[in-house]
Order: sequence, then C-alpha cells, then structure tokens
Amino acid sequence: MDKLKLLSQISLFEELPTNELQLINDASEMVQLKRGDVILSPHQRQDALFFLKEGQVRLYRMNKQGKQFTVDVLVGGNTFGETATLSLTDDDIYAEAMTDTCLCIMPTDQFETFIESNPKIAMKLIQVLSNRLKDVYSFSEHLALNDVKYRIVYLLLKLSEKSGTRHKQWQSIDLKLTHTDIAQMIGSTRETTSLILNQLKKEEVLKKELYFAIDANRASELLNQF
Repeated sequence: MDKLKLLSQISLFEELPTNELQLINDASEMVQLKRGDVILSPHQRQDALFFLKEGQVRLYRMNKQGKQFTVDVLVGGNTFGETATLSLTDDDIYAEAMTDTCLCIMPTDQFETFIESNPKIAMKLIQVLSNRLKDVYSFSEHLALNDVKYRIVYLLLKLSEKSGTRHKQWQSIDLKLTHTDIAQMIGSTRETTSLILNQLKKEEVLKKELYFAIDANRASELLNQF
C-alpha cells in the first residue's frame, strides 16, 4: 500500500506538495487495525496524531458503571489525537476501530516541528478542532438528552450520512452492527435496543439485510416529532 498516496488523501494534507508529504511520510508509521482494536484510552495515551485513511473509528466515554457513551464517529480523511498545544481528543476519551482500519501515526514532537514551517497546516488543524468540538457537542447532546428511540434513529441516521450509500429513500449504513453494538453506542441495554429496532422495522423506518438501511426522510420526520 502506497503510504504517500494515502497521506495525500487526508484532508489536513490534501494541498501539500509531494516534497512536504514525503516529510510526513518519513516521520509517520502506517498501522493496520482490526474491528474492536482500541487505539486510545484514558490509560493508554500516546503523544501522537492519528491520520485516518480507511475505516471508521468511534470516540466514546465510559462512566464508572462501565456504560459507554459515543461522542463521535470518524471516517477516512479525519485526524485525531493531540499535540503539545492542541488536543483533538479529551483525556477521558476511548478511540476504537469500528471496522478494519488503516491509519498513520506521527509523533507529536515531529508534527510540531513540521507545522512550525507550515502555518497553513496549523490553521487547518485549528479549523479541524473547531469543527470537531461542534460535532462532539451536537452528537453528545442528542444522545444524552433524549429517549432511546430518538437516540437510535439519530445515531443510525448520522452513521448513514458518514458511511452509507443512497438508494431511493433508503440510506445504507455500511457497518456490520449488532444490537449490542448499537446499545453500547447510545448507552442503553441490548434488550431495550432490540425492542426499539424491531419497532422501527415494523414502522418501515429501518430495514436490515447484510447491513442496516434507514429511510432518511421518515427518520428525519420522526426526529422532528420529539
């Protein structure tokens, strides 16, 4: 796999000339991860930035009872981790691969040296951080302040927008999600989640073959009723 080509597809680096991409290439390591691999945790911090090329990564928090609360789902082209001056993930955040994932890891000190001579990258990083904070706030607010049915519909609609393909009114969610996966992502029980998912199938808001698919129009209408 051509790491230089992969780096050129990261949104942070898409405007860099080849010689500067080569500097990033030389200073970073490409890693392949399997679904379920934990990349970051409060007990497993790394002084590095992670550039996500392929796959999907879930960012979540966990309370003292072990219940998980998803704060964002990242797809290819995104950046996460922290530098000495900017943090793209909080200290209490877990990052877990939702699919087989390819990412590049660059140590913080080498990235800091690089952006000193590339102020445009520094400004773009600030923009990435600003957008991430907005996304995390919105995601967390919707999943924390509403009932389970709303949270399931909101989550699946957002996942379909990030990773799905549209066919007529149906938007696929290109992830192999179990009922337990969804329950963990919204901070609910598997039993309650299964009950609501079956209800949504009967209401023809949701269907499942190999992957879940959601009727984006009906889902949006349902969310507006809450």
